[in-house]
Amino acid sequence: MVDRGLLYKEWKQHQVLFLIIFCFLLFIYPFSILNDYRFYLNDLYHYPHEGRFIIDYAPSQYTLTWQIGLGIILAVVQIGMERSKGLLDFTLSLPYSRSQVFNTKFFLGVIVLIVSQLLGYLLSELLIVILKPESVHFFQHYMIGSMVISFMAYALIMAAGALTGHIIAQLLTAFSVAIMPSLMIGLPALNLSVWMGRSALEKSFHIFDSSLKYFIPIIYIDGHWVTESPFILLIPVFMTILFYLIGHFSFLKHHNERNGNFFLFKQLDRPVQFTVTVFGILGFGYAGYESGDSLTGYAVGMIIGAVVGFLISYFSIYKKIKY
Repeated sequence: MVDRGLLYKEWKQHQVLFLIIFCFLLFIYPFSILNDYRFYLNDLYHYPHEGRFIIDYAPSQYTLTWQIGLGIILAVVQIGMERSKGLLDFTLSLPYSRSQVFNTKFFLGVIVLIVSQLLGYLLSELLIVILKPESVHFFQHYMIGSMVISFMAYALIMAAGALTGHIIAQLLTAFSVAIMPSLMIGLPALNLSVWMGRSALEKSFHIFDSSLKYFIPIIYIDGHWVTESPFILLIPVFMTILFYLIGHFSFLKHHNERNGNFFLFKQLDRPVQFTVTVFGILGFGYAGYESGDSLTGYAVGMIIGAVVGFLISYFSIYKKIKY
């Protein structure tokens, strides 16, 4: 579990970053409410009979860019940057188990991301009671969702960091996982439409958009989930648990001898290279078909995609980065 001495060491190592992120997430929600109230007072001054104070967290108003971005920065610093600077090797040389090291880092991430937003939520509720807006829309749903989704992003980057040997690989792996469901469904559907017509494509995307889109982690940056059922948030909760388990297992089993390689677990190199090449073939093939509306363009695009996918995957996965 979490050791107090290790917790203190991790805290002192990134104390400034932890405090900056904590304070930013603590005050971002109350500040947004005060900003809305300032606009309301300004409208009330110029248009006395038209000014209305409404707090609306509908998707057109807010996104989770800041919350997710800060979770990503935190995880990159705790795993990727420490590995690139050799600090992770020093931490692992201390008399603590690998499980204790990972869980301590994860525990600090929970404190910084979740507790700050929880306190920000309570402060925002106090402001709502004091300022008495005319109506409040989607506030509780958005606040709970921001905590869940920012934590999901953090867990994803931590898992990617436990799998990979440098910062670029960590970010690329996390981004690939974040869009993977759309690639696995969208690219085959696009290529299927080349042979079966647009109706098959439209049908596939209708099923995808109605029931499967919330299994794509990156979709939560946009706030449209706010208008859906609160039970939608169970999906990112499940993904957070899954990412934590993957990260914890990887941190325990994949040692640091391959620092600088794309993956610490070399058995992943070939399957990932194959997957990237297949996606290149499907993506460039459909692009070639669209450019000329012909099977010739489709075939040429697939050939180009195979070459591009192979080269990109080969030089990114097999080229070791030296620190």
